[in-house]
Amino acid sequence: MKNLFPITLISILFTSAASAQQPLDPSVEAPKIIAEAFAKLSAELTTAIAKDGPAKALTVCSVRAPQIASEVGKDHKVTIRRATNQPRNPKNIATETEKNALSTFAAALAEKNPPKPQIITHSDDSRTFLAPIVISNPLCLQCHGNPDNDIANPTLDAIRKLYPDDKATGYQLGDLRGLWSITFPPQR
Repeated sequence: MKNLFPITLISILFTSAASAQQPLDPSVEAPKIIAEAFAKLSAELTTAIAKDGPAKALTVCSVRAPQIASEVGKDHKVTIRRATNQPRNPKNIATETEKNALSTFAAALAEKNPPKPQIITHSDDSRTFLAPIVISNPLCLQCHGNPDNDIANPTLDAIRKLYPDDKATGYQLGDLRGLWSITFPPQR
């Protein structure tokens, strides 16, 4: 019985080391990462809107959103970004790969089907998980809705001041706003 302990310990260590070598599954991990980043961003936006109104809450999107993505990405050892064909921030313009995914997501929505996330494997064996961002909360329309009736004038003025080339208005509930892009490093 005494000799069984070292064998059991070695077996447990070997199993743990082998499972640590297993590559992360983006289809499992990315939705959790997106949920975490979205929850943090939503909480800060909701607090800022309640405290100071949508016009002043724009700084959460312009300053904090990239910081939150960076912080969550660093915690999970991934790169996170939000991308769109109609950016407010020019840094969020979709790449060609992201544009293709956005087209696929938009086609699914047009057919009244929920868009399915995509996983792209790159030549260096990194993988990118792309998931749609669909406007589902009326709160979003205070900054992304129709400028004539959803967005208050002070908010519209603040948007135009911060983002003179803004293309991120005119949305309705259920519209595709963009996508989440989560890139996992190569597993070596």
